Amino acid sequence: MIKNSRGEGKIQWIINRVFASTILLIVLLFIIPPVFGIADGDKVSFYEYLYGWPLRWLNVVSVTDKKSSFVGTFFTENEGVKIQWLNLLGSFLLIIVVVSIIFFFVKKFHRKERIKIKKTFYEHFFLFKLLY
Repeated sequence: MIKNSRGEGKIQWIINRVFASTILLIVLLFIIPPVFGIADGDKVSFYEYLYGWPLRWLNVVSVTDKKSSFVGTFFTENEGVKIQWLNLLGSFLLIIVVVSIIFFFVKKFHRKERIKIKKTFYEHFFLFKLLY
């Protein structure tokens, strides 16, 4: 198995980032409100909602103009759904970069805390040994 400098498998490293990015990409559909646009038709006005942070990769067309949640618009009131694949790929790559930066800082902070705790443990242990 190929291992990086921290002893973690490179494949596992990639799988962790891809999994976290995929979950975050889906969760952001429910958290970030849509951008509202009007797509006018001949007989009926259609309203377009653009979901998916950061590059707005999911378009949902509806005949109602009320801004409801993603679940309400997507599953009950839509007239069409369009996925913009290049925007989806770009959003996914941006989220992977953000997740990798977060993982990097968390590991760095965790390593410093672990070293500090280990150091204070040994200091107290040796102090205890010297006193008794």
